[in-house]
Amino acid sequence: MKITIFGGPIHQSIDPVMMLVPTGKGHLAQEIAREMRQHVDEVELIGNFDGKFTHDFHAIEQAIESLDSHIVIFMPHLPNFFAHQHLDHSTSPGQKIRVNDDGVATLDLHRAPKLLPLVKKLHPEVLLVPFKIADPDMSMVDILRWMLNAHAALAVYSRLGNSQHFWILDVLGNEIACTRANLPQVLATEILHFTRAIRRRSKHVSDSIPSVPHVKDFLDFSHAMQPAFSQIIQKNVGSGRWPGNFSFRCTYGFLSARFDQGFVITKRNVAKSGLTQKDFVYVDGTLHNEALHYAGSADAKPSVDAPVHRVIYAELPWVQAIVHGHLFCEGSYVYPEKLTRWPCGAENEAYEVIAKAPKEMHDLWVANIDGHGFIALIGSDQITTGLKKLRLSQYAINH
Repeated sequence: MKITIFGGPIHQSIDPVMMLVPTGKGHLAQEIAREMRQHVDEVELIGNFDGKFTHDFHAIEQAIESLDSHIVIFMPHLPNFFAHQHLDHSTSPGQKIRVNDDGVATLDLHRAPKLLPLVKKLHPEVLLVPFKIADPDMSMVDILRWMLNAHAALAVYSRLGNSQHFWILDVLGNEIACTRANLPQVLATEILHFTRAIRRRSKHVSDSIPSVPHVKDFLDFSHAMQPAFSQIIQKNVGSGRWPGNFSFRCTYGFLSARFDQGFVITKRNVAKSGLTQKDFVYVDGTLHNEALHYAGSADAKPSVDAPVHRVIYAELPWVQAIVHGHLFCEGSYVYPEKLTRWPCGAENEAYEVIAKAPKEMHDLWVANIDGHGFIALIGSDQITTGLKKLRLSQYAINH
C-alpha cells in the first residue's frame, strides 16, 4: 500500500521577481508522514517544506496527474487568488504591478483554479483525505457538502485562527476531535480502518429485471417513515447542525427483497418517497470476478449498500427483506449493543450483522450501527408483518 501526502505552502509567481507564498512550512504533513511510515510500506511526501520551494502550482498539478498511490492526503496551503498574467503560465519581460496616478499599487488577481477535484476525477479508486481551514461561521452542513463534492472518504478540518484543534470527519457527519499533537496518530488509525473495508464494483449486465416483489409494501413504509425523517432533517440541517448519523444524499434509507437467485434493491440515490418498479435493480447473489452483476436501467447503479445485503442474504437464509435507515431504532427486537461503523457499502458491516443476528426465522431483528443508523432484517414471507413493527418503532438521532 502506498500513501501520497501533499503538503506545505504552494507559491504562485506574480512576475519574474515576486511571488505569493501562503504561510506555513509543512510541518504537520511531515509529522503525518512519519506516523504513516510506521504502518504502511511506502509514503511519498510532495510539496514545499522547511522554507524550500521545489513545487509550484503547475508541479503539484503534474504530480496529481501521475499519481500511483492507493491513498492521498491533500493538505497544501494554496493561494485563493492568482495573478492574472500567470493564468496562461506566461509573463512579459519587465511586466510590473500597476500603479495608478495616486501611487496606489494594484494586482490583477483572479480566483485560483482548484487542484483538489483533480484527484478523484483522474484517479477515482484513490482513498482521498483532504484538509480544510474553515471560517469560524462555516456550518457543518457546508463542510460536508465540500467534502462530498470532493468525493472524499474522510476529511480533516480546523477553524481559521485555531491551529491547535482539528476534527476528522466522515461522510455521515461523524466527527473525532483531535489536538494538533495527536492528530497524526488518530488519523492513521482511521485511515487504516478504511483500508480494511471490503468494496465491490458493480457491472451492468441487462436492462430488464423481474417483477419487483413488495413494491406497494415498500412504498407504504416509505410514506409512513417520511415525516419522521423530514422533521429531523429540517430541524438539524436548517439550523446548521448535523445529527451525525445520516446523509442528505440518502435520506430515506435503502430497501431490498430476496428474489430468485439474488435480490432486488433500490437504485443509488433515488428518492424513496414515491417508489416504482423503475426505482429498483436486480443484483445476482453470486459475485463475478469479484464484482456485483446487476440488471435494470443502464444509467442506474445498485444502492451503495448492495454488497452488504448480498452477504446477509447468502449467509442468513431466513432473511426475506432488509431495510437500512439513517436513524437509530428502539424496540424489544433491537440488538442491545451498537455495531462497529464501516464505510458505506463495505461488506465488513454484513459480517458484523451476521455474527450477532439470530440464525432462525424472525419477523424482525434490528441492529444499530455506531454513528450510522439501523439495519433491519425481516423474515416473514409476507414482509408486511416486519415492516409494520418497524414503522411503529421509535426513532432517535442518538441511541
